[in-house]
This record gives sequence, C-alpha cells and structure tokens, in this order.
Amino acid sequence: MWQDLQLGSGLDIELTYDRDVQVDGGVFGLDDDYDLTPSLARFLTLNQHLISARLPDIEAAIDKYRKHHKAECRWKEGVLSYRFLSFVYNQPRGPDGLAESSIASERDLRVRQKLLGSEAIFKVTYERLATVATSPAATWWYIFWVRPTLP
Repeated sequence: MWQDLQLGSGLDIELTYDRDVQVDGGVFGLDDDYDLTPSLARFLTLNQHLISARLPDIEAAIDKYRKHHKAECRWKEGVLSYRFLSFVYNQPRGPDGLAESSIASERDLRVRQKLLGSEAIFKVTYERLATVATSPAATWWYIFWVRPTLP
C-alpha cells in the first residue's frame, strides 16, 4: 500500500456497494486474463467520469512512490553499493584481493573499515561455498545438517 493505493503485484477486484453487498470483478465482465470483454467495456464507459476524476490522484501517488524509492536507492547506495552485492554474492570468487577491490568502489568509511577487517570471513565463506558446491549431496547435507558458525 502506498498512500491508500494498492500498488502491489496481483490484485483481486472487489466492488462494495453497501456494507452487505460486495461483488467480485466477474459481475462486470473482468476475467482472469484481464481481457477487455464487452461487459467490462460497458462498465468502464459508464464509469469514465469517475475514472477520469481519480486518475490525477493515482498518477500523483505513483510519482511520489517513484521519487521516494529513487531517493531510498540513492541513500542505500551511499552506504553499500549495489555493485558490492552483485560482485561478492552473485559471482563468488576467491577471497584473495576481494576486500581490496571492493574497498575501491565503496564510499562509506564504515563499510571500508569492515571490509579491511574481514579477510578471514571471506576466506571461510569461500571455502564453505567451494565444499558445498562439490555435489548435490554435499549441498543438501549442508542445508539440513550443518549449522554454520563464523570464526
């Protein structure tokens, strides 16, 4: 929900006419594929003035939503770059030089200091990944039987 507007993926259409009268979208021709059926076209035509009146509010809410999340992404990137997450976790590689190469791209001093003191963690994590990836059986064994502990 964003400013009383449902922006999440997937939706269930429901119209409330009265406290005791609620109907789903099938009543006015909305199907599971969201096709423009004759009944839906008629419903939209009959309610065009209501839709047009509400549209500026919806567009403004979506614009504020985008601006908010763009600012949030910039703020987060100021702390930990998106490059770090994809470079370290999506494409794991040997721990040698990982901290040094990541420090060059990180702006936040706290993150840079943590990276410098974490070479041992990168090494243990990489060794664990290499061991677990040796076979599907090793992967399943690790998932269900090993409780990882950090040094």
